[in-house]
Amino acid sequence: MSRRFRESPESDSRASRRYHDRVARQYDNIYDDPYWDFHDRLTWEHVKPYLPRDLTTPVSDLGCGTGKWGLKLLKSGFHTTFLDNAAAMIEEVRKKLEAQGPRAKRATLVVNDIIAMNDLPDAHFGLTLAMGDPLSICSDPVSAVREMFRITRPGGLVIASADNKLAAIDHFVEKGNVDALHDFLKTGRTNWLTGDERERFELTTFTPQSLRKLFEKSGFDVLDLIGKPVIPVRANKLLLSKPDAIDTLLKLEAELQRDPTTAGRAAHLQIVARKAEEKKTD
Repeated sequence: MSRRFRESPESDSRASRRYHDRVARQYDNIYDDPYWDFHDRLTWEHVKPYLPRDLTTPVSDLGCGTGKWGLKLLKSGFHTTFLDNAAAMIEEVRKKLEAQGPRAKRATLVVNDIIAMNDLPDAHFGLTLAMGDPLSICSDPVSAVREMFRITRPGGLVIASADNKLAAIDHFVEKGNVDALHDFLKTGRTNWLTGDERERFELTTFTPQSLRKLFEKSGFDVLDLIGKPVIPVRANKLLLSKPDAIDTLLKLEAELQRDPTTAGRAAHLQIVARKAEEKKTD
């Protein structure tokens, strides 16, 4: 996999938007798979403890795709903002909201890129989810995290996932291209490869340390950072088909994630970061 430099972050944004607009109608089917079902359960297990106790707290789902995580927040009782840079994805969310009855009134739909969320107010959200690795997909992760900080209220949380740089090393080793491996390790960037050149955009990968630093430099306090999944169940999906296997694997993942060093071997990283409360002045 050779990395190609694009003309600008804006061109990457256009390529990503073109791809996600095209696949929006089939997107759920692409991830209809036992591995992703397990991955989603694992993700939600690490989101639930951070849900606000006050249901009036506004929450958001950034890079929402077809609305998987935002719909969970909406069903939990929160006023939820769904945001994606692909209008076709937002239309898929709109269709799903038709089945939500009165809950749909608590949903706000926004077409924006996470690197410039101009339609979202400052210091507003008590919880923001950015799942499905939008930090890796976007053209400028630094700007994206700064925007997350801007829209988060003091004391609010951001929970985001990203592609793990360390997990991608094996791919480059298998290709046997030392130059490509060197390039990747130096930059942490690779390409999302599709058949259409116009849909190819750069992906940014992170180590646990670099993801932590990204949030800390933007002003967040990092509360937690895990890898998911640590156990490489994707290599043998038969593990997921046995009776009670999912519950057993979830327990094993919870035990492994108590050791922060295990994040390095996981496919994805998930970070929990908090914007500090404003200091009271006398």
